[in-house]
Amino acid sequence: MSERKNVSRRPVADAPRRAGTPRAATRLRACVVIASLRGFDQLSAHLEPRRVVALLQEFVGAMADVAVAHRAVIDAVLGDGVLLLYGVPSPRRDDTVRAVRAAAALQRTALALRNRWLSAGETRAAALGLAVGVAAGEVLIVDLRSGGGRHNTPVGEPVRRAERLCALARDGETLVDEATYASAGARLDGELTFTPRPLATRGRELRGAYRAQARRAGLLIVPRRAADAAAPLAG
Repeated sequence: MSERKNVSRRPVADAPRRAGTPRAATRLRACVVIASLRGFDQLSAHLEPRRVVALLQEFVGAMADVAVAHRAVIDAVLGDGVLLLYGVPSPRRDDTVRAVRAAAALQRTALALRNRWLSAGETRAAALGLAVGVAAGEVLIVDLRSGGGRHNTPVGEPVRRAERLCALARDGETLVDEATYASAGARLDGELTFTPRPLATRGRELRGAYRAQARRAGLLIVPRRAADAAAPLAG
């Protein structure tokens, strides 16, 4: 998900302005959640196009349901991934807490979807796993006009960190940055566990992160024929 192409966006709330009036970008404290379904490319290579579309629609719909239930702004849908925002258009003190809870819910939902596909006979779905990155900080909300419409998009270090964490996360793993952990870790004690996760990075890249995992993991279904291909549940 490092390349954000073919994006379908839902515009975030914006104050009314007169036609032709320049729009100023807005700086906000926000929390960014990026999730990507690993292994879907390999799965889709063995399926008919109609089946691929059906599975993608099911996945995106399930992720959108989680976003709505957890009151996130769906900033982007990128095929087998989503980008959610907390703190837009109005920051709240518990944005990081809500973002990490949403990440845990995304993991549970992706696992349930994986199990459903396995039960339906899609044995290659055993190799699927959701990777999630969560980062907090100041973002710049920029209004990008397209076809006469408005598309507010976030730019800034938290977006880059969330993308990087998602790329570094293992299948079924959620990684949060230090800012998110500092803000939400203590308030989620007893609900989630946070384990330090050293990262091999260079230059200005991330130096470390925390692996967030629900204390009660979901049920992993693995058919015998797919047992060797199944990835361990990380949460």
